[in-house]
Amino acid sequence: MIKNISSDKFNNPLHISALVLSVISHLVSLILFSLYYLKIEIGHYFLWQFYAFILVSIIISLILFFIQETSTKVIFIFLHYLVLFLIGYPLGNYIGIELILYSSLIIETSFYLSSPGNMMVQSIIFFLFMFSQGEVSAWQKNIERVSLHDLTATAVYSLIIIVISLMLKKYSKNCTEKTKRIVHLDSAITQLTDANIGFQSYVKTLEIQTLIEERKRVSREIHDTVGYVLTNIIMMMEDAALLTDEKKIKRNEILFTARNQAQKGLEETRAALRHLRNETIVKTYGINMIEELVSVFQQATGIDIKVEYGNLSGFTNDRIDAIIFRTIQEGMTNAFRHGMATIIRINFWITKKTLRVSIHDNGIGSKEIVDGIGVAGMRERIYSIGGNIDIRNVDDGFKIDVEIPLE
Repeated sequence: MIKNISSDKFNNPLHISALVLSVISHLVSLILFSLYYLKIEIGHYFLWQFYAFILVSIIISLILFFIQETSTKVIFIFLHYLVLFLIGYPLGNYIGIELILYSSLIIETSFYLSSPGNMMVQSIIFFLFMFSQGEVSAWQKNIERVSLHDLTATAVYSLIIIVISLMLKKYSKNCTEKTKRIVHLDSAITQLTDANIGFQSYVKTLEIQTLIEERKRVSREIHDTVGYVLTNIIMMMEDAALLTDEKKIKRNEILFTARNQAQKGLEETRAALRHLRNETIVKTYGINMIEELVSVFQQATGIDIKVEYGNLSGFTNDRIDAIIFRTIQEGMTNAFRHGMATIIRINFWITKKTLRVSIHDNGIGSKEIVDGIGVAGMRERIYSIGGNIDIRNVDDGFKIDVEIPLE
């Protein structure tokens, strides 16, 4: 039952506090009983049994500290109460020791069990504890019951301890969640920073490589046009220079041909320059654009992202292209930043000239969906083309459904 031991137990301040308080409570109980047992009529009969029960109670507290399974914890908590009852039963109207140990049990129940299980177990033990405070008989002697005054004070004190312990449990849970969120965001910032540095290096390398390729291309253009023409002109000029005055007509023909070659070379050079000036930059669009966006985001954040395009073959126009791009970008960003999602699924489907886009993540969702700048902009873009958007929490995360008319 105690083989499922986790090192996280020693990193949980609530669990450590419960164990420390339990040990302190038992030590105080031992001291009080040692000082008081002679005043109790059956004190000398109960001495060694009391020490044995205290030892068993401490052992149960240690076992509770290491147990992982909730059902086993509940069993040992009720077993702990049974030992507490056996300790307090012969003490009769002296409820001090029993109350100290019961307070320790309340704290253990609150800190070791999660809500609402801890509240249910505490309620059962509270009523068992209160109704067990009656007249008792031990070692053939009748022992007075706890007075109504002491019983009322005990009930109020117990309820106060229960409320405080439950509040501490809730506060600790909130702090743990916030700590996880901070760690998650710190990790995300580190990943995004590394990705940004990588992108900057990539852009710089790409820029240098582009310049090198452009130089090579321009050199080929010059070689294929100007170089060829100038070579021909040089050869013809050399031929013309070797001709004598008697071959004036032949020389003029060569010079005329050289002139035509120069004119042709000039026209080809201008055409090449116009081509370089008017050349358009290749732009990624449609499905390729979505693939590139998802790939970059996945590498930067480490989120598992899958896209199903269904019966989608392409997008209608640049406007719808841009709207879908921004919608998916905003959906993935919100899933990462606010939902702390680890899985995102994006689906496309076309029905009756309507494009349906679904963005589903496994994040924590949102208690209250508020339209920030990003979500408001997403709604405005979709509404501007007669589309519709539905943003909501689902059982396994968060979901955005978009409908865009393709007409």
